[in-house]
Amino acid sequence: METEILKTFDENHKQTGVATRAEIHANGLWHETFHCWLISQVNGEYYLYFQLRSADKKDYPSLFDITAAGHLLATESPEDGIRELREELGLSLLKEDLEKIAVIPCIIEKPLMIDREFAHVFLAIQKGAFTDFHLQVEEVAGIVCSKLMDVVQFIEGDLPLLPLTGFKILENGEKVNFTLDAKPSDFVRYNNKYMTLLTTILKKRFL
Repeated sequence: METEILKTFDENHKQTGVATRAEIHANGLWHETFHCWLISQVNGEYYLYFQLRSADKKDYPSLFDITAAGHLLATESPEDGIRELREELGLSLLKEDLEKIAVIPCIIEKPLMIDREFAHVFLAIQKGAFTDFHLQVEEVAGIVCSKLMDVVQFIEGDLPLLPLTGFKILENGEKVNFTLDAKPSDFVRYNNKYMTLLTTILKKRFL
């Protein structure tokens, strides 16, 4: 994975070349990623889905994250990132099922890594709950959802805990349902610009 070849960019999203994933993170080079948020509509209420990252992940283990996300290879278009939905979640969605909402610059800094992304952000929306998950347990340990209104209030700081409901896969392979009132520290933390723009779009589109 660290040897994957990705496109590199300047801060204005102009391509500058290619590099390995390891080189990009070590040197803080801008690159492209695919972010897809699943949204379902049940009884007139919208729900947003998060994945629970595996405890074995190198980065951000056991934290809740974007429903499906991944790096775009140098040979891929933004829509090709739909493979993440198939690989990680086992969902057989088509490119036509994706709704692109923005390209959002996103920076996460941590020891030994500077992650500078141009995130191509998509929604996948359906009436009725998403239930057909077949998780790649090496990557994803579970799936949860919450009311979209609650998610927006949680991100904006008006709700201290976010009620989540979903399932997770235990080490023995057993699937168990669970609920949780999650804290901000239970989530991968993206920069304020990303979260502000995302909530603005979601409120305008659904609330």
